[in-house]
Order: sequence, then C-alpha cells, then structure tokens
Amino acid sequence: MAKRSVAARGRVRVAMVLVAFLAVASAVIVRRSYGARRAGALHALEERRTSLVAERARLISDIGLASSLPELAPVVERKLGLRVPTDRQQVRIPRPAVPRGN
Repeated sequence: MAKRSVAARGRVRVAMVLVAFLAVASAVIVRRSYGARRAGALHALEERRTSLVAERARLISDIGLASSLPELAPVVERKLGLRVPTDRQQVRIPRPAVPRGN
C-alpha cells in the first residue's frame, strides 16, 4: 500500500510538470503570434509612410514646377494683362550693407 501512494505522488508531480510546461509553451506561442501580427501591422504602416513621403516629394516638385516663370507667365499675361519685363526695364537695387558689431 505504501508503494502505491509513493507512485501516485510521482505521477501527480510528473503530470503537474507537464501541465506547467504546456501552459508556458502555450503562452509563448500566443505571445509570438501576437508579435507576428504586430510586426505585419508595423510593416504595413512603414510602407504607407514611405509612399506618403514619396507623394509629398512629388507634390513639392509639382508645386515648384507650377509656380515657375515659364508656367505662370502665359497665365498672368492672359488673365491679368501683365508681361515679363525685359532686362533693360528691370532695376537692380543693391541691398544696404548690414553693419556687423563686435
């Protein structure tokens, strides 16, 4: 009878260790799957950010091109009746020298 009691306690210990191992392994698997989902979402956000940065650069370039003199001159001449002055009609005013104090 004593041997059965000792053997039963050993089986219970082994069962408890196996249950603990199963719980820890399950927790690790859940944590890794959560991390994988988050990594996928982070990757998608990074791709979106990259595309938005590229679109921003393209828009800045488009604004620069649209506001250049060759683009604006025909519109201004047609709608406002203005024209681009010749070099002879332009007066260059030098900037006053800024005194540098020590």
